[in-house]
Amino acid sequence: MELRNISADSADIAVFESINEEAIPENERNSIADLIATGAQVIGIYEDMPAGFMVIRIYKDIVYLAYLAVRRDLRSRGTGSRALAALSGMYEGYQIVVEYEVPADELSIRRKGFYMRAGFHETGWYTFYDDAEFEIACMGKDYDADMFAEFTVHLSALVSDHIPKPYRKDIT
Repeated sequence: MELRNISADSADIAVFESINEEAIPENERNSIADLIATGAQVIGIYEDMPAGFMVIRIYKDIVYLAYLAVRRDLRSRGTGSRALAALSGMYEGYQIVVEYEVPADELSIRRKGFYMRAGFHETGWYTFYDDAEFEIACMGKDYDADMFAEFTVHLSALVSDHIPKPYRKDIT
């Protein structure tokens, strides 16, 4: 497996857009070009050919994993797990933070299980946006709720329609 930074003029951009269309729900999807334009880092996952991509945003010691998408024909074969392990190795000493839909159906339950098996742990924090509730998980450094809240303010300045507000359900 090889991870490569992808730019708007990369030769494989159409392949990654196709994976994006097929793998990311419409209400959560942004084009690769739009993500790059707002400063996101798009990382191509290659296994001889484009196998998927990750989108991250780095803020201080946070690596925010906005997207992980793997081609349909390569899912459940370890590609995503290997990509997360490589990402973790690249950003040792950082807290890698991901949000996934609160488990409510078979797919969202499987998605959470995937992240837990990959080394993420629950934080007890949630966000709500795009008409969906998300659970926040972290790997690497311990989750820093204050730093993540600061990151969401930073992200909202870059992406004006993305204004998540982290919260805990056990705090009133």
